[in-house]
Amino acid sequence: MSTQGDKIREYRERKGITQEELGKALGTTKQTIFKYETGKITNIPYSKVEKIAKALEVEPWEILGGDAPSGKAVPGFISVPFISQKISAGYGEDFLSDDSLTLKRIQIPESMARGVSDKSTLVSAEVKGDSMIDANIYPGDYVFFSKGLIKGEGIYVIAFAGDIMVKRLSFDGGQNRLTIISENRNYPIRTVDADSDGVRILGKVIGWIHNEMF
Repeated sequence: MSTQGDKIREYRERKGITQEELGKALGTTKQTIFKYETGKITNIPYSKVEKIAKALEVEPWEILGGDAPSGKAVPGFISVPFISQKISAGYGEDFLSDDSLTLKRIQIPESMARGVSDKSTLVSAEVKGDSMIDANIYPGDYVFFSKGLIKGEGIYVIAFAGDIMVKRLSFDGGQNRLTIISENRNYPIRTVDADSDGVRILGKVIGWIHNEMF
């Protein structure tokens, strides 16, 4: 499967320009373009993908992210519905409403969803807050999670006390306790009863894409 870097190189060569020429068009260096194309820089922010696509005279979805104009899935990618409500990496947002899914869809590499048997459970949402920055999840990033998937310790989207958040979870089956961990030392670690009515695990995060604030 072609990576972002493969696509950038393919369209750059098709346009007949060098890495240095593309770098100048983007206001960056030949070395940066080399790192994009060789995968030394991954998860390129979408705003930069847009600039690269414009310089190469292609559409952003042809490199990564967004939908094809035809609405058809891009080969090697999965089209995931987007939740209009932001998910908090902080102290929480209101619980997802039934009408929170929009017509917008984001395409992710199939490899990101390799461990998900039912791809129809995948949804995406934008992160708000800084409580997961030590896990490299930043405000404005898009997280992708599988609704209903609970499989081992890891990062999950949860509803807690009426709020919806993205947090790392640790399970203590013997004591029936659930530890809610923020990947930021400025936020407290919470340990709760796993059967508490105030806690609901909505799904496991399978990955995220770095983004700049829009």
